[in-house]
Amino acid sequence: MSATRAAAEHGRTLVLYGAGAGEAARRMLPGLPDACFAPADPDGSAGTVARGVARGVVQLVLVAGPAELAAVAGAGALEAVTRDMDGGAALTAEVARAPSAAHAYGLWQAAGVHGPCGRELCRRTAGELERRAAEAAGAPESPVAAQVVLVDAEDGRMVGMFGRMAR
Repeated sequence: MSATRAAAEHGRTLVLYGAGAGEAARRMLPGLPDACFAPADPDGSAGTVARGVARGVVQLVLVAGPAELAAVAGAGALEAVTRDMDGGAALTAEVARAPSAAHAYGLWQAAGVHGPCGRELCRRTAGELERRAAEAAGAPESPVAAQVVLVDAEDGRMVGMFGRMAR
């Protein structure tokens, strides 16, 4: 049985986790069985979201580092978040030139804006997951409530989160 189908049969919750975030996800949601957990797709979870919607998943949780969240939120998301959260022109330019999402996150940390920027990245990622779910369902509104948790890649601690418990 696939992880998506098993999740649908266990409370219709699916928890996706990024590289190195599987244990953090399980610690955050200890009441869910292992069948509810699956690694996030390299394509930014588009395929998993569509499969989950097809099987009746109503709660989607993504626990991941900045690279996975940026992959879902889309190109330019880290730069846009930095700009929109008043990170300043210099930091925004540095983030735009960063060779990786991890490097951009390090710039946020050094500037002391990783908290607000991380929460905003979570908000945008949750919105994109719900948009994809609505698209997969062929509906004007998402049948899935998305929660997104940004974790620090080094120690797995939560840096930011955003989401809904139900639609």
